[in-house]
Amino acid sequence: MLPTGLLELTEKGQVLSVSIDEDNIVGYITNQLKNPELALRVSVRCNLTGAEELFVRRFNMLFGQGQYSEAAKVAASAPKGILRTPQTIQRFQQCPAQPGQASPLLQYFSILLETSQLNKAESLELARPVLQQGRNQLLEKWLVEGKLECSEELGDLIKAHDSTLALSVYLRANIPHKVCQVFCN
Repeated sequence: MLPTGLLELTEKGQVLSVSIDEDNIVGYITNQLKNPELALRVSVRCNLTGAEELFVRRFNMLFGQGQYSEAAKVAASAPKGILRTPQTIQRFQQCPAQPGQASPLLQYFSILLETSQLNKAESLELARPVLQQGRNQLLEKWLVEGKLECSEELGDLIKAHDSTLALSVYLRANIPHKVCQVFCN
């Protein structure tokens, strides 16, 4: 296995290896360099832990100011998905929609769909209103693009509206007994 970091060969023929401690670099930037903005950027760019508190604080500040789109961007970019939880979804669900704007929940999902794949909880919560509106083609599009995390629960939710689409979810989630069930019906 190749070492990560930098290797240097000195004039004396010695090999020096220099690497960054990924577990502590973000904390060092925050606490020693006193630069939380840089810590956030490094954490996002390298998907490093250590800035969780900074992300949560920034998310809460933006959310409290009603800047839901910006808060959603923070949640989407937080490393290791620390803000992509059912609690975050619930907070966006409880926000009133501003006149002439998309609902905060829709803004949140739109930003996530632009940047990444939704996790299981997000996929379920997005599918509910889409199915209620009869916009199954959107779910099909997101499935083809790999934007939804397929699960038995998602397939069960979709099955009541579109058995063919549910079959696709079950196949992608590798739920063979549900695949057989759909074919038998």
